[in-house]
Amino acid sequence: MYEHDHDFVAQIVPYGEPRVFTLAEARALMPLILKITAAAHKKLEPLRSRLQDSLMSEASAELAENEYRAIVQEWIGKLRRLGVTASNLWVVHFDTGDGQLCWRFPELRISSYHLYDDCEHGRRSLEEYIELFQPDWA
Repeated sequence: MYEHDHDFVAQIVPYGEPRVFTLAEARALMPLILKITAAAHKKLEPLRSRLQDSLMSEASAELAENEYRAIVQEWIGKLRRLGVTASNLWVVHFDTGDGQLCWRFPELRISSYHLYDDCEHGRRSLEEYIELFQPDWA
């Protein structure tokens, strides 16, 4: 575990290279993940409003959709460079070697865990999972 936030330096990994996190590493990376995600979310809000406008021309809608897609892809790319994945818009996973720590924007901290193929139905509170199974990464 890191005693001070300044003791942690985010690692950039080769694109697509898997990375396994301990809970301490994932928590230390959260301020950066939150900053990246909040910035992307802020960029998307005006586009979302424009796309909901039913009077928008087809050409304008296509431009807005392309811009929206580019912002989301940029967000996903930044996450991948840090070794984490996005399973859905604003849902971030940290691989632990046996499952995934899960965070959803705008939550302030990582609060759940699930096995690899059980994202929606197998989510457990992080505290409950640690108490029941005492995983090595905790």
